[in-house]
Amino acid sequence: MNNDSYKEQSVFLTDRSKLELTGICDVESFTDTSVIAVSVLGNISIEGEEIKIESFSVESGRLVIVGKFDSFCYFGKQTKKRRLFSSRAED
Repeated sequence: MNNDSYKEQSVFLTDRSKLELTGICDVESFTDTSVIAVSVLGNISIEGEEIKIESFSVESGRLVIVGKFDSFCYFGKQTKKRRLFSSRAED
């Protein structure tokens, strides 16, 4: 996927357990608690528990992740760090 020719990105979160993103150029790192991805709008940090990459296609720029998500934020050159969703501590 050419970062210069594709500028659109979508983020779909289903039941806080499945995250589908488009506009992803690369996955820099991943563990069972975090994923760092490079998108057309800047780097993305995803944190949670039992995180697994279900699929990733460089050609389509589509990334699907499953797990229990606690936070999602953009950071890097193109955007300032911005938290899109986060969980509250559960009792």
